[in-house]
Amino acid sequence: MPTPPKVIFRQPKNLQSLIVRAKVSSRSTPVVHRGTFKTHARNCVTCSALRETTHVVSHTTGERFHLNTTSTTCTTKEVIYLINCLDCGKQYVGETGSELKVRHRGHRQEFRKCHTPLGFHFQTCQRCELIGLQNLTNSTKQNREEAELKWIYRLKTYAPLGINVKDMRH
Repeated sequence: MPTPPKVIFRQPKNLQSLIVRAKVSSRSTPVVHRGTFKTHARNCVTCSALRETTHVVSHTTGERFHLNTTSTTCTTKEVIYLINCLDCGKQYVGETGSELKVRHRGHRQEFRKCHTPLGFHFQTCQRCELIGLQNLTNSTKQNREEAELKWIYRLKTYAPLGINVKDMRH
């Protein structure tokens, strides 16, 4: 006669087994850093101007804004950014579709040539810092300009309070 079948009982699940999971999930959610950060790339002029921060303060109103965008670095594209004058405190909001370091290079040329309000401002003031405000993915020029205007209004960076002189009626 073959071996008789074994009758096995499984203990029913109790409250603890329903709530507590013994195994640690291998698919943990990645940590998303928000704010502006340096890449510490060698000889990166933009990284030396970046301020690592998770918030920004309007020089005009003193209001503090948390940066809820994903991390911004010198290599981030499609960015709304802030230039803080460290000498007088005035601020400038700009936008770019290219890498932030490429736009920063353009601004540094403006500082030397004095052809723009920003360039003119930095003929008298010498020190500035750069902060990424918002990253926009797959954005159009119009999307970036609309977001730029929102930040100009939030931070109140339009002249004479700040350095922005874009036509505010758009």
